[in-house]
Amino acid sequence: MHIHGKKFAAVCSMKWRTLFSKNFIAMPLFSIVLSVVMNLVYGSIAASRGGEMTDALRATAVGLGVVMNTTMTGILCTGMALAEEKEKHTLRALMTSSVSGAEFFLGSVTPVAVMTVVVNSIIVAVSGIRLTPAGWAIWIGVSALCAVASVVTGMIFGIWAKDQVTGSTIMSLPMLILVMIPVFGDINETMGRISSFLFTGALQETAQSLAEGTPQVSVAGLLIIAAEIAAAVAVFVFMYRRNGYDAD
Repeated sequence: MHIHGKKFAAVCSMKWRTLFSKNFIAMPLFSIVLSVVMNLVYGSIAASRGGEMTDALRATAVGLGVVMNTTMTGILCTGMALAEEKEKHTLRALMTSSVSGAEFFLGSVTPVAVMTVVVNSIIVAVSGIRLTPAGWAIWIGVSALCAVASVVTGMIFGIWAKDQVTGSTIMSLPMLILVMIPVFGDINETMGRISSFLFTGALQETAQSLAEGTPQVSVAGLLIIAAEIAAAVAVFVFMYRRNGYDAD
């Protein structure tokens, strides 16, 4: 598989412009604001009770922000952008040009994955968590893997949807599952077990370890993320080969 650098860069440039449009940039910004607000709320609650912000509360605020960002930016931005390209027939023109499927796929995945990792890192930084270089390496690595899993999932829904309205509808349920189950995993035992099988659950666990000052990621978590990336790529390739850019 040969990737032409200029064609890959052209697709990346197109996706960056889409990502920074007013319809999409609000999603990562919302995740940052949400995390900051939750930190302030939890800090105020702790102060009103004569205490200080605990690691558990900080982990909850950070976890909510990064999980929200990973799903909204990764799945929704990717899927809606692809659905928009199908709806406006720009995808047909691109796919019938000299751009290969691999160049389009990698060019579509890379900008959103980079944006997701950057925003996840900002959320950790503004939360007050101080990390060592090793801690940052672990966090960026896990965020990158989860971003890839999320973005490829968004590609699946984007190529499946007929238009943006359909895309937003069919993406609502999986996004809700990927966000709410890890967030409430510490409260409900059943959700906690399900969360351990989701890449967002692995991301939440890593965020919690950051807040506790012991940044780490479990082998099981890495295997879950890798398996879900492989499964998402396989499903996307199948749907693309079967339906291409005319998928209904």
